Amino acid sequence: MRRSSVILRPALAAALLLAAPVALAPAAYAHHGVQETGERTAYIVTLAPGADPERVMRESGVTDARYVYRSAVRGFTADLDRRQLAALRARPDVMTVERDGEAVGAPMEEGTTDRS
Repeated sequence: MRRSSVILRPALAAALLLAAPVALAPAAYAHHGVQETGERTAYIVTLAPGADPERVMRESGVTDARYVYRSAVRGFTADLDRRQLAALRARPDVMTVERDGEAVGAPMEEGTTDRS
């Protein structure tokens, strides 16, 4: 057996083990969407530049937003039912519709600050 094969096998096995959780993540979160019962779930809706969040909400049947974004990004966060979700996803001025959730960042060393 060549030396390169001996090194590549453990590296390939490690890469597959690390990739498995990422590949399986969509299946693990599949149950988190809007339920068949008509239950409403929180979503973040990102709009195309220049789109009016209030108009998009009104035309899609969204009556109450948790928050409306108008500065760095245009869009809103709202509890949506299946009908509203489908209406928003069909609009050309809607760029993304993502389920709202917690974001977790990388830990920082104590005493450091981000000075980007």
